[in-house]
Amino acid sequence: MVKIPPPILVFILITSNYFSQNQLEIIHLPYKYSISVLILLVGTLILISPVFKFIKSKTTVNPVKFKKVNKLVTSGIYKYSRNPMYLGMILIIISTSIYYLNYYSLVTPFIFYFWINRFQIKREEIFLTEKFGKEYLSYMSKTRRWI
Repeated sequence: MVKIPPPILVFILITSNYFSQNQLEIIHLPYKYSISVLILLVGTLILISPVFKFIKSKTTVNPVKFKKVNKLVTSGIYKYSRNPMYLGMILIIISTSIYYLNYYSLVTPFIFYFWINRFQIKREEIFLTEKFGKEYLSYMSKTRRWI
């Protein structure tokens, strides 16, 4: 299985959106630049907040070495989403999709969503279930994967 760290995948998708910018714009959206910047800011805040929460909890933020996690974080933004870092990342991709607004850019959030669910989140959930057992299963039953 190919393991692409989520931040690298985000970079690839954003870069590919940039290189697709000369394609035909499919929809005219008034204020699309302002909307994309607003979503970018929200996505960045959602991405950064859990990073600080993990650092404060003294557990790993590294999505490649997630098996080094030593504490289950369920407070703060984690009350509402089990994966707020990935939620922030997809919002950042959506912001560039709106900014460039062409056929390809509209597909990139879906690429991220399916990739991250299949190759990252499922592996993390299996590991966290094995590591934290009933505590994680209880958390899963109360908190949605995304929002």
